[in-house]
Amino acid sequence: RGRRAVAARRAFVSRAAMGLTASSLALTQYDVEEVQEHCDGRFTHREIQSLYKRFRSLDKRHKGYLSEDELMSIPELAISPLASRVVQVFQNLNFKDFCRMLSAFSDRASREEKLDFMFRVYDVDRDGFISLSDLETIVKHLVGSSLNEEQVAELITRAMEELSEVRRKNKGKASGESGGGITFAEYRLILEGATKLPTVRVPVGFD
Repeated sequence: RGRRAVAARRAFVSRAAMGLTASSLALTQYDVEEVQEHCDGRFTHREIQSLYKRFRSLDKRHKGYLSEDELMSIPELAISPLASRVVQVFQNLNFKDFCRMLSAFSDRASREEKLDFMFRVYDVDRDGFISLSDLETIVKHLVGSSLNEEQVAELITRAMEELSEVRRKNKGKASGESGGGITFAEYRLILEGATKLPTVRVPVGFD
C-alpha cells in the first residue's frame, strides 16, 4: 500500500521533527538511531532512553520542548551561577536538539566541542565574539552581589590585559579581527592549559 503509505508518512514526519508528539511514551528503535546520528554517536541506546524519560518528566505540559521554567527545575542546573545563560541556549529545543546540545557535555565529546559550547554560553549577544559587554554580563552572573561595579570593572580590565598578552605571544595563531572581543580561536588558546572541562554522565538502568 504505497510502500506502507510511504513508511507511515516518514514515521509521521520523523515523529513531528523529534518533538515526538505529546503522547509519545517511549522511543522506537528508529527514533533512538535518529537521535544517535544527530548526536554523532555521543550517547548509547540506553542513555538516550534515560534522557527521554528525564525530558518527558520535565516537559510537564507535553509540548515537545522544554521552557525556561522547566529547565530551571533541574537541580544540577539551578545551582550553577551561569544557569540563566545555559537555559537561554537550551530553552525551546525539542528532544533531538536537546540531546545534540547536551552531547557537548558527554565524556565522548571532543575538547573542541566542549569549548565551543562554553564559548556560546559566554557569547551573550551571539555575534561570534566575547565582547566587553558579554564579559561584564558573565562576571556579574559568576560573582553575584559579592563585588561592586568598580571591582567587576577591575576584573574585566585584568581579563582584557591577559587577552592582550595572549595575542602578543600567539601572533598568527589566532585572529584579532574582533574589535576588541575574544574570538573562538583566542578563547581556545586562553584555555589551552585547562584540564577539567564540563562533563555529564547520563545515569542508566533505572525507572
